[in-house]
Amino acid sequence: MSEPKSAGIMDVTTGSVLRLHNISKIYPGTVALHKVNLDVKKGEVHGIIGKNGAGKSTLMGIIAGIIAPTEGEIFVGGKKFETLTRIASKKEKISIVPQDPQVILDFTVAENLFVADYVCKNKFLNWKELYLRAEEIIHKNKLHFNVRAKAADLSISERQLLLVLKACYVEESSIIILDEASASLSQEDEKTLYRIIEERKKQGSTILFISHRTDELLRVCDRVTVLRDGKSVTTKKCTDLNKEKLSSLIVGEDLQLKTIPQGRFQSREGRTDRLVLSVENLTRLGVYQHITFDLHKGEILGLAGLRGSGRTELLKGIAGIEPVEDGVIRVENTSRRFTAPSQALRSGIVYLPEDREKEGIISILSVRENLVLNSLKKLSKSCLIMKKREKEFVASIIDLLGIKTASPEQEVSHLSGGNKQKVVVGKIAATKPKILLLDEPTKGVDISTRESILMIIKEKLSETAGIIMTSPGLEDLVQICDRILILYRGEIIDEFIREDFRESDLFFAVQGTKRPENKNRALKTGAFC
Repeated sequence: MSEPKSAGIMDVTTGSVLRLHNISKIYPGTVALHKVNLDVKKGEVHGIIGKNGAGKSTLMGIIAGIIAPTEGEIFVGGKKFETLTRIASKKEKISIVPQDPQVILDFTVAENLFVADYVCKNKFLNWKELYLRAEEIIHKNKLHFNVRAKAADLSISERQLLLVLKACYVEESSIIILDEASASLSQEDEKTLYRIIEERKKQGSTILFISHRTDELLRVCDRVTVLRDGKSVTTKKCTDLNKEKLSSLIVGEDLQLKTIPQGRFQSREGRTDRLVLSVENLTRLGVYQHITFDLHKGEILGLAGLRGSGRTELLKGIAGIEPVEDGVIRVENTSRRFTAPSQALRSGIVYLPEDREKEGIISILSVRENLVLNSLKKLSKSCLIMKKREKEFVASIIDLLGIKTASPEQEVSHLSGGNKQKVVVGKIAATKPKILLLDEPTKGVDISTRESILMIIKEKLSETAGIIMTSPGLEDLVQICDRILILYRGEIIDEFIREDFRESDLFFAVQGTKRPENKNRALKTGAFC
């Protein structure tokens, strides 16, 4: 590979600052990208959109030098690369702001801004200059961070903005990748982000803007490229699109009027009309508001929404992890207000967290110890655990969920991702709850494990409980849910019953676009289908 030219030089033969030609990325058993082509012009905001699994983050990782392509060519300015390393990418003034803010929590705001780009004088760190420059950047963007405060004291939204500021004003990148950077932002910080993008665009920087939100892309971008199943489908000017046209391109025109097949999961029998949970006007300021719905025993209720719509926060509110600020929760017609998850657990509500590594398992404990954590009371007598009962209890869960482990005493951190997830499912299922709150239960597992977990939820867990389930995409919800509620910017805006599950309608709905036939229809969120 030859030496790169100076950053930001435009390829005069094509007018492009970045061009990808036939980029493919193949993992064992998976084609993440197949001959993707992308042409990005200098000074434009270029959107990238596609369904979950379309290859957006993989493509951005290749441009940022984090992932090596299997084949294809990368042109930055007038220079050709077969692959970009992270060092080569930074030399080309390419920065990436990932969707999950990666800051050093023990560092100050100023240190995080300038890490790897410290201001030095005579080989010594010039702290005075560092803090002065940090304050200039913060004040220029009308923010109110204390540059001497620890990053741990910032909100998730503020940490994300901090990384945007670093890419734009410290690294002064020519190509800035914002990989769903707006998903973690508050509404006020979103406006700041859009203002920064407009300012950098005027300065000649090129922005690659990845988002699941069609309205946001149409507002911010000049052009947008649609990825579908790892392929680049089309690139269009945003002035030629609206939300419906763009959504149709993402879903695929051939799917728009096609009812989604039921797969191998059949309609269940034995469902009841017994109400197990009712929530009314649940509100947490700035996160979700006026949430009202019912849940019945045996029902699987899907909660669909884009990242940042409030899905996880709502489940945590019901579970008492992040208590609601207003509204009523009724468990079997008894009003409750949970301020701790232990209170919810005593009322028969358990929560499966989105992040299994940080919140779902204790990695240094064994499979057995993790499985019994929520069930110690029923396995104990006179404050002592009955070993025989515990052994039988653990064996039954391992057998029921098909957890592949060398022994119940194996440290859970040594299991595969799919088996770790089964341990989390087993831990909460063992309590025989009335209500299961499942936050992305198939996240980060392979296809066979995903099918297995979905079957367990449908055939086993729903026998004795009402279930509320979220998913990063729509496929899992379509396969096993009885109803799907659409959460958009913290509010329930639509409801689908099983016979209405169509990919195009559901996709439009999570973007904030209602079905035409529903525009004047009142929601019937108490209905059980």
